Amino acid sequence: MSVPPGAAPAPPRALLIVNPTSGRGRSLRFRAGVRSALAGQGYDVVEHVTRDLADARAAAATAGPGSLVASLGGDGLHGAVAAGLRGTSAVLLALGGGRGNDTVRRLGLPVNPVRAVRSMSALSVRPLDLGCVNGVPFLGVAHIGFDGLAAELANAARVGLGPLSYLAGGVRALLAWKGVGFEVEVDGDREEFRGWFVAVGNVGQYGGGIRIAPDAAADDGLLDVVRLRGGGRVRLVSVFLRAFRGAHLTQSGVASSRGRLVRLTAAPGLNVYADGELVGPVPAEITLLPSAVLVLVPRSSPALRENQAEAPGRPRAGAGG
Repeated sequence: MSVPPGAAPAPPRALLIVNPTSGRGRSLRFRAGVRSALAGQGYDVVEHVTRDLADARAAAATAGPGSLVASLGGDGLHGAVAAGLRGTSAVLLALGGGRGNDTVRRLGLPVNPVRAVRSMSALSVRPLDLGCVNGVPFLGVAHIGFDGLAAELANAARVGLGPLSYLAGGVRALLAWKGVGFEVEVDGDREEFRGWFVAVGNVGQYGGGIRIAPDAAADDGLLDVVRLRGGGRVRLVSVFLRAFRGAHLTQSGVASSRGRLVRLTAAPGLNVYADGELVGPVPAEITLLPSAVLVLVPRSSPALRENQAEAPGRPRAGAGG
């Protein structure tokens, strides 16, 4: 539509996608403030409250070229919206409406969603990769094993504990888990072991602050694969405690490698999770969709390769620990 002579151009459009169940009401509490903050940034705001993640993905796909799409919810919502925006010129702004808000934290955005919107002038648009597990795109982490059971128990918790829900789920899973056999193949390099988990990171953080793949960069065209082989509960607890600082990769039993194609098999009955959401039972094939989505992030974002400090002796791809 042409603009009449002398008329002001229409304001840019922002699509605000809200998951009403995220964070046990956190997204709804911030909803009006986010909408107001977007309007204050000069946007014409259209709001969509989702029914489920499939609906969120479909809504995101309707965004016009170059528009802003703000997703207010948890990691699962951000992954679904990113999937809907894949390959378009629309730009994602992930806002912390969930419990752990791991994707938001790892991208380097303020956890307070209103503050994040107000800081948009300091953000830049960057093309980020998406992982894809059994056809389902994800932004953060895909995983199987003990951590999957912990996620199930955290999601089932009736008490709103915020990020501590994952810790509570982990304690319950620790008492119930028995080590199982895994088979992992990274770009053709195959390994079998009995252990605790396999996590495949793109953004690389989950579970309410666990930096499970601390060196993962979401713009390097590679997936970071971290697994814990053997050992008892003491080792597991030690690994996860150190993982909150991203300092676990040198611990006994921890292995890490990088690649573009990951195949996972494990004991029957284990499920694969991505961005905290159930994908389905094993086996799983995880691929990479390079530079698949445009995302607003700070220039200093720890999820960008340029801000990653290489660990001594760790190649960018292919080597196992």
